[in-house]
Amino acid sequence: MARRLALVAACLTMLAGSWAFGADSGAVRLEVNVDAERATVGDPIAVELRVELGEEARLEPERLGPELGPFSVVEESWSGPEQIEGARRWVWKGTVVAFRTGELELPAIRVRVLSAEGATLAAESEPQAVSIESVLDPTETEDSLADLKPPVGVPADYSTLIAAGGIIVMLLLVSLLVWWIHRRYGARLAAVAPVEDPFHRTPPDVWIYAELQKLLDRRLAEQGEVEEFFAELSRILKFYLSGRYRVELMERTTDELPGRLRQAGAPDAWIETIHELLVGCDMVKFARARPVVEDCREAIERSYRIVDATKPRASAGAA
Repeated sequence: MARRLALVAACLTMLAGSWAFGADSGAVRLEVNVDAERATVGDPIAVELRVELGEEARLEPERLGPELGPFSVVEESWSGPEQIEGARRWVWKGTVVAFRTGELELPAIRVRVLSAEGATLAAESEPQAVSIESVLDPTETEDSLADLKPPVGVPADYSTLIAAGGIIVMLLLVSLLVWWIHRRYGARLAAVAPVEDPFHRTPPDVWIYAELQKLLDRRLAEQGEVEEFFAELSRILKFYLSGRYRVELMERTTDELPGRLRQAGAPDAWIETIHELLVGCDMVKFARARPVVEDCREAIERSYRIVDATKPRASAGAA
């Protein structure tokens, strides 16, 4: 039993020797350079690791971070291999920081190397001491630091809310006052008097159809009252167009009507027809033209067509 234990211990000793390959070994050489022996908390510290291998050995570059003992690795990279005299060199460059103070130690850095025979060997560097100092003034002590004061209560400030509420109330009062003035004095204060509805809420096309029918029922043409017929027809048509387009035409000459109707939005295709019909009525009233009964019927038909083309869309759709 004792012999077996001795044999196992000897094997473990040989195995440990093959992995703990020293930094000063002839096959592998490790060198660590730290750019600062002193730094403050959070300062970046540059670290460079050089690994020199024999011609037949190979390095397996691995990440050394994110932690190296009490240091945090914030940047790291490998470069190489670089051919040097009788060997090859790999270089690891990293930036480390520490967030606690005191005499800290950058631990030994271990790398894995494949020997020419294919065995995996381990080599490690020497640890490095780095002094990390506080960013506070060393002359200050805990006793010199002022005690934290309890939070100070701030009274609520409602002035902005009160001002906003006052503005809203004022706006409501002004709106109410404007509404009351408009309701009571709106008709008097209006810049332009509202246009009265000449048809008394009757659709203009309904009104003129009824008037044209009354004119036909009077049978003025059959009684020889042709001049009165055309005078009445002219009055009815101009009154209809005045109310339909809210434009004053009763005191306008026939030649002034096309321009007024065009400005009021009457359809251009019928303005000339309206003008011709009213010119014909003027010829009977002022030039003493003597149309026959058939001319009177044709004038009525043309009036109906004008109304059909110019009556409001709602009435046109209902028809």
